[in-house]
Amino acid sequence: MPEIPDLEAIRHYLAPRLEGRTITKVAVPIPWLVRTGADEFQTLAGHRFVEISRRGKFLQFQLDDERVLTINAMLTGRFHWVEAETKKPGQLAVVLGFDDGHELRYSDMRRMGRFYLTEADQVDAIPQFEKMGPDVMAIDEAQFTALIAKRRGQIKNTLTNQEFVAGIGNAYSDEILWEAKLHPHRKRSTMDDDDIHRLFEATRSVLERSSAAVSSIVQSEGIGRKEEWREHLTVHRKASEPCPRCGTPIKGQTRGGSETNYCVQCQPLFA
Repeated sequence: MPEIPDLEAIRHYLAPRLEGRTITKVAVPIPWLVRTGADEFQTLAGHRFVEISRRGKFLQFQLDDERVLTINAMLTGRFHWVEAETKKPGQLAVVLGFDDGHELRYSDMRRMGRFYLTEADQVDAIPQFEKMGPDVMAIDEAQFTALIAKRRGQIKNTLTNQEFVAGIGNAYSDEILWEAKLHPHRKRSTMDDDDIHRLFEATRSVLERSSAAVSSIVQSEGIGRKEEWREHLTVHRKASEPCPRCGTPIKGQTRGGSETNYCVQCQPLFA
């Protein structure tokens, strides 16, 4: 599932290509992904995107008429920026054509993504937004500390809970916790002020560093890759490989289809 570094890379790639371009074509081969109605979606034709932003795991495309297109790519959603003649990918769900001959395509093998076209003042009515916490990159340490003080469960579950803070998923929670030297199953209630400080610092540094790394890849190869950008990660999906910090084999646990990776030496369960 795309997380902050992935979405930031996509945003930075698309912004100079989309902003100011007029939409000349709208097609919705899988119409039910457009939750606000495929017919309304057709009214994008003739309009322009003026800005692309991100809110948690959602990309938001501001239009020239004060409307906003909000997209949650979910698990298998992929964006493609290609010339119109390019071969279409499998499970093509949404196509926007532009006046420079390019298309922004969205494919989704599991058809889990969601598109919402709303007025700017109706964005908060989108499902998930009402309960969604603040974007983790938009708050300072004091705000982070105040929010996490209300939590008591395992720290990995807390980080990936979008009602706590938005934007962190399975992969980057592993990276953040490794950098902060915190066990993923450690209870938040056992963490002291220094633990919370390290967690906040690791969150910022990992997401900023990873956003730069993924952006560098995307700028050189484009956004149409089928798999996620994960080759720069330190511990996630590195089970049995040596920990870069101490050399202990990285442990891997799979629950509910999600893999958790950590170092039993560097990230003790008990402080």
